[in-house]
Amino acid sequence: MTFSLNRLLAIAGKEWKDSVKNPQILLMAGMPIVLSILMKGQKALSEGGTIDHFTMPIMIAISVVGAFVQALMISEEKEKNTLRALMLSPASPVEVLLGKSTMTTVYTIVVMAVCMLITGVPAINLGYLVLFILLLLVIFMALGTSIGLISRTASETSIVGLPILLFFVFGPIFAPGLKVPFVMDVIGFIPSYHFMEGLSALVLDKGMEQLWLSLGNLLVWTVLSMVLVFLIYGGKRFDK
Repeated sequence: MTFSLNRLLAIAGKEWKDSVKNPQILLMAGMPIVLSILMKGQKALSEGGTIDHFTMPIMIAISVVGAFVQALMISEEKEKNTLRALMLSPASPVEVLLGKSTMTTVYTIVVMAVCMLITGVPAINLGYLVLFILLLLVIFMALGTSIGLISRTASETSIVGLPILLFFVFGPIFAPGLKVPFVMDVIGFIPSYHFMEGLSALVLDKGMEQLWLSLGNLLVWTVLSMVLVFLIYGGKRFDK
Protein backbone atom coordinates (compact mmCIF):
# COMPACT_ATOMS: atom_id res chain seq x y z
CA MET A 1 0.00 0.00 0.00
CA THR A 2 1.69 3.21 -1.21
CA PHE A 3 1.26 6.70 0.18
CA SER A 4 -1.07 8.90 -1.87
CA LEU A 5 -1.16 12.67 -1.43
CA ASN A 6 -4.46 12.84 -3.31
CA ARG A 7 -6.13 10.48 -0.84
CA LEU A 8 -4.73 12.42 2.10
CA LEU A 9 -6.01 15.73 0.67
CA ALA A 10 -9.41 14.18 -0.02
CA ILE A 11 -9.70 13.06 3.61
CA ALA A 12 -8.52 16.47 4.85
CA GLY A 13 -11.03 18.17 2.54
CA LYS A 14 -13.87 16.14 4.00
CA GLU A 15 -12.71 17.08 7.50
CA TRP A 16 -12.78 20.75 6.52
CA LYS A 17 -16.37 20.51 5.26
CA ASP A 18 -17.47 18.72 8.43
CA SER A 19 -15.64 21.11 10.76
CA VAL A 20 -17.07 24.34 9.35
CA LYS A 21 -20.58 22.98 9.95
CA ASN A 22 -19.83 22.13 13.59
CA PRO A 23 -20.56 25.01 16.02
CA GLN A 24 -18.89 23.11 18.89
CA ILE A 25 -15.50 23.74 17.32
CA LEU A 26 -16.02 27.52 17.36
CA LEU A 27 -17.22 27.34 20.96
CA MET A 28 -14.18 25.34 22.08
CA ALA A 29 -11.84 27.57 20.09
CA GLY A 30 -13.07 30.52 22.11
CA MET A 31 -12.21 28.96 25.50
CA PRO A 32 -8.41 29.43 25.41
CA ILE A 33 -8.81 32.87 23.82
CA VAL A 34 -11.09 34.02 26.65
CA LEU A 35 -8.67 32.51 29.17
CA SER A 36 -5.74 34.36 27.64
CA ILE A 37 -7.68 37.65 27.89
CA LEU A 38 -8.41 36.97 31.57
CA MET A 39 -4.76 36.14 32.28
CA LYS A 40 -3.30 39.02 30.29
CA GLY A 41 -3.17 41.30 33.29
CA GLN A 42 -1.25 38.82 35.41
CA LYS A 43 2.44 39.15 36.11
CA ALA A 44 4.77 37.54 33.59
CA LEU A 45 6.14 35.14 36.18
CA SER A 46 4.15 33.42 38.89
CA GLU A 47 5.49 32.99 42.39
CA GLY A 48 6.43 29.40 41.62
CA GLY A 49 8.68 30.45 38.81
CA THR A 50 6.43 29.19 36.04
CA ILE A 51 4.86 31.22 33.25
CA ASP A 52 1.26 30.18 33.70
CA HIS A 53 -0.18 33.24 31.97
CA PHE A 54 1.51 32.09 28.77
CA THR A 55 1.51 28.29 29.03
CA MET A 56 -2.05 27.72 30.29
CA PRO A 57 -3.89 29.13 27.24
CA ILE A 58 -1.56 27.14 24.98
CA MET A 59 -2.19 23.90 26.87
CA ILE A 60 -5.96 24.54 26.90
CA ALA A 61 -5.85 25.17 23.15
CA ILE A 62 -3.93 21.95 22.53
CA SER A 63 -6.08 19.82 24.84
CA VAL A 64 -9.54 21.20 24.02
CA VAL A 65 -9.28 22.53 20.46
CA GLY A 66 -6.78 19.90 19.41
CA ALA A 67 -7.20 16.66 21.30
CA PHE A 68 -10.85 16.85 22.40
CA VAL A 69 -12.21 18.14 19.10
CA GLN A 70 -10.20 15.45 17.35
CA ALA A 71 -11.69 12.77 19.61
CA LEU A 72 -15.20 14.17 19.16
CA MET A 73 -15.03 14.26 15.36
CA ILE A 74 -13.67 10.72 15.15
CA SER A 75 -16.29 9.32 17.53
CA GLU A 76 -19.05 11.07 15.57
CA GLU A 77 -17.81 9.41 12.39
CA LYS A 78 -17.85 6.06 14.17
CA GLU A 79 -21.52 6.60 15.03
CA LYS A 80 -22.27 7.34 11.37
CA ASN A 81 -20.27 4.23 10.29
CA THR A 82 -18.22 6.36 7.90
CA LEU A 83 -14.95 5.85 9.76
CA ARG A 84 -15.00 2.09 9.32
CA ALA A 85 -15.57 2.49 5.58
CA LEU A 86 -12.54 4.77 5.47
CA MET A 87 -10.47 2.27 7.45
CA LEU A 88 -11.32 -0.50 4.99
CA SER A 89 -10.61 1.69 1.96
CA PRO A 90 -7.28 1.63 0.07
CA ALA A 91 -6.11 4.57 2.22
CA SER A 92 -3.21 3.66 4.50
CA PRO A 93 -3.32 4.29 8.28
CA VAL A 94 -0.88 7.18 7.83
CA GLU A 95 -3.12 8.81 5.21
CA VAL A 96 -6.24 8.38 7.33
CA LEU A 97 -4.69 9.60 10.58
CA LEU A 98 -2.90 12.55 8.97
CA GLY A 99 -5.99 13.48 6.97
CA LYS A 100 -8.21 13.31 10.05
CA SER A 101 -5.73 15.47 12.00
CA THR A 102 -5.02 18.20 9.45
CA MET A 103 -7.89 20.60 10.07
CA THR A 104 -7.83 20.13 13.85
CA THR A 105 -4.13 20.96 13.82
CA VAL A 106 -4.74 24.10 11.76
CA TYR A 107 -7.49 25.25 14.13
CA THR A 108 -5.24 24.65 17.14
CA ILE A 109 -2.31 26.56 15.65
CA VAL A 110 -4.54 29.53 14.78
CA VAL A 111 -6.01 29.62 18.30
CA MET A 112 -2.55 29.37 19.88
CA ALA A 113 -1.31 32.23 17.68
CA VAL A 114 -4.23 34.40 18.81
CA CYS A 115 -3.54 33.53 22.46
CA MET A 116 0.13 34.46 22.07
CA LEU A 117 -0.81 37.80 20.50
CA ILE A 118 -3.02 38.51 23.51
CA THR A 119 -0.68 37.39 26.31
CA GLY A 120 2.56 38.27 24.58
CA VAL A 121 5.55 35.95 24.15
CA PRO A 122 8.10 36.00 26.99
CA ALA A 123 11.81 36.39 26.34
CA ILE A 124 12.49 32.84 25.24
CA ASN A 125 14.40 30.95 22.56
CA LEU A 126 11.83 30.67 19.75
CA GLY A 127 13.38 27.48 18.40
CA TYR A 128 12.90 25.67 21.72
CA LEU A 129 9.42 27.20 22.09
CA VAL A 130 8.30 25.85 18.71
CA LEU A 131 9.83 22.45 19.47
CA PHE A 132 8.08 22.18 22.86
CA ILE A 133 4.72 23.24 21.39
CA LEU A 134 5.08 20.87 18.42
CA LEU A 135 5.88 17.88 20.62
CA LEU A 136 3.01 18.60 23.03
CA LEU A 137 0.62 19.07 20.09
CA VAL A 138 1.59 15.71 18.56
CA ILE A 139 1.16 13.99 21.95
CA PHE A 140 -2.28 15.44 22.60
CA MET A 141 -3.48 14.90 19.03
CA ALA A 142 -2.46 11.25 19.31
CA LEU A 143 -4.21 10.94 22.67
CA GLY A 144 -7.32 12.60 21.25
CA THR A 145 -7.33 10.25 18.28
CA SER A 146 -6.94 7.26 20.60
CA ILE A 147 -9.83 8.44 22.79
CA GLY A 148 -12.01 8.91 19.71
CA LEU A 149 -11.19 5.43 18.39
CA ILE A 150 -11.90 3.77 21.74
CA SER A 151 -15.11 5.69 22.52
CA ARG A 152 -18.32 4.10 21.31
CA THR A 153 -20.26 7.37 21.03
CA ALA A 154 -19.65 11.11 20.99
CA SER A 155 -21.28 11.47 24.41
CA GLU A 156 -18.92 8.84 25.82
CA THR A 157 -16.03 10.88 24.47
CA SER A 158 -17.27 13.91 26.41
CA ILE A 159 -17.82 11.98 29.64
CA VAL A 160 -14.55 10.05 29.64
CA GLY A 161 -12.16 11.85 27.33
CA LEU A 162 -12.50 15.47 28.43
CA PRO A 163 -11.75 14.84 32.15
CA ILE A 164 -8.63 12.88 31.19
CA LEU A 165 -7.37 15.68 28.95
CA LEU A 166 -8.16 18.38 31.50
CA PHE A 167 -6.27 16.38 34.14
CA PHE A 168 -3.21 16.58 31.91
CA VAL A 169 -3.61 20.37 31.78
CA PHE A 170 -4.66 21.33 35.31
CA GLY A 171 -2.89 18.53 37.19
CA PRO A 172 0.53 20.24 37.15
CA ILE A 173 -1.05 23.50 38.32
CA PHE A 174 -3.20 22.34 41.25
CA ALA A 175 -1.51 19.09 42.36
CA PRO A 176 1.38 20.80 44.27
CA GLY A 177 -1.19 22.35 46.61
CA LEU A 178 -2.39 18.89 47.67
CA LYS A 179 1.09 17.98 48.98
CA VAL A 180 0.52 14.27 48.31
CA PRO A 181 3.80 12.57 47.27
CA PHE A 182 2.14 9.87 45.13
CA VAL A 183 0.11 12.46 43.21
CA MET A 184 3.21 14.55 42.59
CA ASP A 185 5.09 11.46 41.36
CA VAL A 186 2.33 10.88 38.80
CA ILE A 187 2.18 14.55 37.81
CA GLY A 188 5.96 14.62 37.42
CA PHE A 189 5.69 12.09 34.62
CA ILE A 190 2.99 13.68 32.43
CA PRO A 191 4.04 15.77 29.40
CA SER A 192 2.17 18.97 30.30
CA TYR A 193 4.18 19.23 33.54
CA HIS A 194 7.44 19.00 31.61
CA PHE A 195 6.14 21.44 29.02
CA MET A 196 5.66 24.02 31.77
CA GLU A 197 8.92 23.15 33.54
CA GLY A 198 10.92 23.23 30.31
CA LEU A 199 9.65 26.66 29.28
CA SER A 200 10.14 27.98 32.82
CA ALA A 201 13.73 26.71 32.73
CA LEU A 202 14.30 28.63 29.52
CA VAL A 203 12.80 31.87 30.79
CA LEU A 204 14.43 31.72 34.23
CA ASP A 205 17.74 30.37 32.91
CA LYS A 206 17.75 27.37 35.26
CA GLY A 207 20.38 25.59 33.20
CA MET A 208 20.24 22.85 30.60
CA GLU A 209 19.59 19.91 32.95
CA GLN A 210 15.88 20.66 33.45
CA LEU A 211 15.53 21.62 29.80
CA TRP A 212 16.89 18.31 28.50
CA LEU A 213 14.94 16.34 31.12
CA SER A 214 11.70 17.96 29.97
CA LEU A 215 12.58 17.57 26.31
CA GLY A 216 13.41 13.90 26.84
CA ASN A 217 10.08 13.31 28.59
CA LEU A 218 8.17 14.91 25.70
CA LEU A 219 10.08 12.86 23.13
CA VAL A 220 9.27 9.61 24.99
CA TRP A 221 5.60 10.59 25.22
CA THR A 222 5.58 11.46 21.51
CA VAL A 223 6.84 8.02 20.52
CA LEU A 224 4.57 6.16 22.96
CA SER A 225 1.45 8.12 22.00
CA MET A 226 2.04 7.57 18.28
CA VAL A 227 2.63 3.84 18.80
CA LEU A 228 -0.57 3.70 20.88
CA VAL A 229 -2.73 5.37 18.25
CA PHE A 230 -1.46 3.08 15.46
CA LEU A 231 -2.03 0.00 17.62
CA ILE A 232 -5.59 1.07 18.46
CA TYR A 233 -6.26 2.00 14.83
CA GLY A 234 -5.03 -1.41 13.67
CA GLY A 235 -7.21 -3.19 16.21
CA LYS A 236 -10.34 -1.18 15.39
CA ARG A 237 -9.80 -1.60 11.67
CA PHE A 238 -10.42 -5.32 11.82
CA ASP A 239 -13.08 -5.32 14.54
CA LYS A 240 -16.29 -6.99 13.53
